[in-house]
Amino acid sequence: MDHERIYRVSELNQEAKRLLEEEIGPVWLRGEVSNLTRAASGHLYFTLKDESSEIRAVRFRGRAELMPALPLADGMEVIAYGRLTIYAPRGRYQFVASIVQPAGMGALQAEFERLKAKLNAEGLFAPDHKQPLPRFPRRIGVITSPTGAAIRDIVSVLSRRWPLVTVYLFPAQVQGTQAPEEIVAGIDRACAFSQTVEPLDVLIIGRGGGSLEDLASFNDERVARAIFACEIPVISAVGHEIDFTIADFVADRRAPTPSAAAEIAVPAKDDVVSAVTTAAIRALRAVRRHVDRRDAALAVTLKGYIFRIPVRELETRFQQLDLRMNALTRGIRDAYLTRVRNRDRLADRLHLVDPRLPLKRGYSVTRLAGGKTPLRDAAAVEVNAVIETVLARGTLVSTVKEVSHDDR
Repeated sequence: MDHERIYRVSELNQEAKRLLEEEIGPVWLRGEVSNLTRAASGHLYFTLKDESSEIRAVRFRGRAELMPALPLADGMEVIAYGRLTIYAPRGRYQFVASIVQPAGMGALQAEFERLKAKLNAEGLFAPDHKQPLPRFPRRIGVITSPTGAAIRDIVSVLSRRWPLVTVYLFPAQVQGTQAPEEIVAGIDRACAFSQTVEPLDVLIIGRGGGSLEDLASFNDERVARAIFACEIPVISAVGHEIDFTIADFVADRRAPTPSAAAEIAVPAKDDVVSAVTTAAIRALRAVRRHVDRRDAALAVTLKGYIFRIPVRELETRFQQLDLRMNALTRGIRDAYLTRVRNRDRLADRLHLVDPRLPLKRGYSVTRLAGGKTPLRDAAAVEVNAVIETVLARGTLVSTVKEVSHDDR
């Protein structure tokens, strides 16, 4: 006993409290409310129990103000989030709840509300942190599943509205336990690409709609903080119009669908052409009005006494002025029409070099599995190698059984 430490009661309680709080940490707890009392201070004291056990619990008034008020009552089945501790003065083991939700609401929804309140309090949703989107983006990065409908919808809308844009895909899982890490990694890759290869003007992060469980990766705190730290303007395109995620609140812009995100990211080429045409017509009209005013002023001046004698010379000058004005007007109009034809020719060229056209005509692209370079020589492939064949719709994965070398 001489070598054994003798604890004071308060010391033992403090040590037990430290072990509970540090070793177990925050937990979710489900149980039935009983013995509910409200102290004069506003704190709630109650017991959580199941069929065989119970634990004393408390929810302090300050914690209650962080979430919408929940009217607790004896017999209510709830899910509570908090930490285990010991009330040292009395040595009482208890659960300190920070969130209490009806059991039917589910732990995912309760965790969503908890994280939303936490990040909002830290300023991650603040409007003054939102970055504006560029009006005419040239390069857009997309973080989503490479096989999902989201990337197809985004590329389709972008190619239709603004074919001058280049799309860079940073593939990531958008559902499952590994999805948050892959989305964060995709954001990191996009930022590194923007800094070292090509600057990205916009980053779209999204997927199609789904249940709260399906969208859980976009309610992950790691994803939210990565979006907040991203220097590229981010459009969150998660789910359908009724679905909101933590990523939607943190992003610079929120789109209800991936297709809507593409529409937000770029202007419509037809609208731009119409605006340019209208501006050119207005400019021509302004020039004509200016010339007409000058012409009228000149006509008044020429009626003066000093110009009456050389009237024939002045008439000749008038005709020359009209000819030059007509030539100027035609030149402006022809220059504008030439630019329009050049734009249309470039648009046709862009369409002709679209890599998807050969695929639509029945051709395909074959490459080694995991590779990006198309195969051009059978000598580069070994027997039993795995290859991918990209078709107009979908991809085939095959194993090579025989390699035939053509010496031509």
